[in-house]
Amino acid sequence: MLDILPQLAGWWRESRPFALATLVDAAGSTPFPVGTAMAVDGEGTVLGAISGGCVDSDVAATAQEVLGDGRPVLRRYGPAGPDSGPFDVGLTCGGTVTVWTEPVPPDGTRWLPVLAEAVGAGRPVAHAVRLHDTGSSHLVVLPGGGREGSLGAGEADLDAEATARLLLPEGGTALLSTGPHPDVFVAAHPAPPLLAIVTWTPVAGPLARIGAELGYRPVVLEHRPVFAAQARDAGVEVLPGLPQTALRTLRGEGRLDSRSAVVVLTHDARIDVPALLEAVEAGVGYLGATGSAATVQDRSGRLRDAGLDEAGRSAIHSPIGLPLGGRTPAEVATAIAAQLVAVRVSPRHPGPRRAVGSGC
Repeated sequence: MLDILPQLAGWWRESRPFALATLVDAAGSTPFPVGTAMAVDGEGTVLGAISGGCVDSDVAATAQEVLGDGRPVLRRYGPAGPDSGPFDVGLTCGGTVTVWTEPVPPDGTRWLPVLAEAVGAGRPVAHAVRLHDTGSSHLVVLPGGGREGSLGAGEADLDAEATARLLLPEGGTALLSTGPHPDVFVAAHPAPPLLAIVTWTPVAGPLARIGAELGYRPVVLEHRPVFAAQARDAGVEVLPGLPQTALRTLRGEGRLDSRSAVVVLTHDARIDVPALLEAVEAGVGYLGATGSAATVQDRSGRLRDAGLDEAGRSAIHSPIGLPLGGRTPAEVATAIAAQLVAVRVSPRHPGPRRAVGSGC
């Protein structure tokens, strides 16, 4: 839902009624993860997608029906059969998805702006919805014990809140049962992980933009005032001062952790080595550094001399990025982002390490 949440909040502010379809369960091969959402207003405007095409037309039609009669619908879509026609409803990938479609009236829907505000501010938040064919109810769970809304029953609220708080550190979804069947869907959204970019270079701008699309919060660590100003002019958050000091501060604040990514673009040992040592010590989820083969070899020796063992040096992806063959700043940023995703999805298979871009 996060990808369409800002537009949904705008519809709410405009008092525009709409129907919200949420993918609450899935089995087998499916196009999108559980928690994906689609919204349809009274004029047929559609935001988002549930399947990328296979069942979206039927979901949109169901949303229009829900808007008309005000009754939510829980619908399951299975695989398309071998004899299915091009307009038949079914998932061609062979999986099964369960979709909850509900009306969202403009009045009395406080959960939506509270959820949108928390996500927009980068704060962790969870959202629970009770799946009843007579109507839906919502609960937003905030850090520090804060809540907004109710699922209509004390026990359901307590169970949903407990599950939400368990999921919040890493994020995730769950289906809970308050009766014989699952009827509460919980989705937890942690604060976005940090993408710390060490120094502002031509690659940093496109990397920050791609990183934001991937769900990271980009921040540039820049000790040179003129380049820090360039990063701010590009709309990127900047932490001034020496990068290793900024990384130490971020770690102390709890913002640099195993979900974070650190990309070192300097290829200057005076900056690289202290920054890399801080990032390895923090145990970040992805750590990469640019540089030619000669730079990488020299830097590895300096890291060894600084006391970093083989395991620590092996944690650094350098040369950085997947070998896509590109050389422009945007192409290099894409290669770095591709490797970041590969490591995040499957840490044991980050792809071959070969130089990307010219380096120095």
